[in-house]
Amino acid sequence: MNYREITRFSGVPLGELIDQMKDIEDKLENLGEVHRILYRSIMEEMEEQGATIARSETNVAKLTPRVTYDSTILAKLREITDPEDLIGVYKPEHEEVRRVPEKWNMSKGRKLLKLGHEHQAIIDDAKQFGLPGLTVYKRETSKEALSG
Repeated sequence: MNYREITRFSGVPLGELIDQMKDIEDKLENLGEVHRILYRSIMEEMEEQGATIARSETNVAKLTPRVTYDSTILAKLREITDPEDLIGVYKPEHEEVRRVPEKWNMSKGRKLLKLGHEHQAIIDDAKQFGLPGLTVYKRETSKEALSG
């Protein structure tokens, strides 16, 4: 059955719909497990090779690092930074209906790196590297690359 062309299963007995639904759920669960194993295997192999990009004949896999920051270390920046430079970068702890912890937006906070070595050292010290993300996409053919 080509499921992509179907928008409604008119005339199919309810019991058959239930069985097909369960069959699809089981297949999705198995595919999810295979996907997790492939994902982990690709990441481990790329890390072992020291690669951030790997190619097959038709696809490309790219590792993207994920960085978080330790807010207790970033707190040192409040002591040495003009509050004007922290606009959009830092939200102090405050109360709403519940207590909201301080928050740092280090996408915008990269501008603080320009304020000197002390700022750079604190920000570097606060970095916490997580598992990189893995993206797999179609490789451009030479025709597409030339026309693009």
